[in-house]
Amino acid sequence: MTVPPPKRGSNLWIFLLLPALGIVAAVVLLSNATNSASDIPPAIETTPIARATLPQVIDAPVIDFSLPTLTGDGTLSLTSLEGRIVFLNFWATWCAPCERELPTFQQYTREHTAPDDPIIVTINYGQDAETIRPYLEGLGITDLNVLLDTAQEVSDSYGVFNLPTTFVIDERGIVRSPVYGEMTREMIDSYIAELEQS
Repeated sequence: MTVPPPKRGSNLWIFLLLPALGIVAAVVLLSNATNSASDIPPAIETTPIARATLPQVIDAPVIDFSLPTLTGDGTLSLTSLEGRIVFLNFWATWCAPCERELPTFQQYTREHTAPDDPIIVTINYGQDAETIRPYLEGLGITDLNVLLDTAQEVSDSYGVFNLPTTFVIDERGIVRSPVYGEMTREMIDSYIAELEQS
């Protein structure tokens, strides 16, 4: 039995042509995708900056430093405060929670002036005295231990990545607790009571 030839005007050629067009379109798309992938520049390799991490800081001896005071009357080193509980606070003028806790720090400082009392030491994060002085004057902050870390070297050595950050240091010079965010008077008193009992 023979198959009769297609009649004139038959549309059979359309069914043969469609798969061929699909194959051509797929080849064109694949070649464009390969070309665009080769146009993507290679990733840039970066070397991470060496920074202190919390495991290196917490439950370890303090990382000592010597920074100039805002008042310009010398420098202060952390090891000179050994034997006292120290609240080491990092802050900046653009930080709203920092602004809220500064009056608390000042009030505590005014009330605890004995040489062996716990002490609050604030370190400004990367700003100069010309920026800090008028800011503090505007807040009425005059009795506060403010140190200048204009190069942010001390902040980096303590792994500070958020402001405000306060490190609670015991009398032996061991960093005991990091506090992220605003500190209250109740928190200060609670940390002191805990350290005095330990």
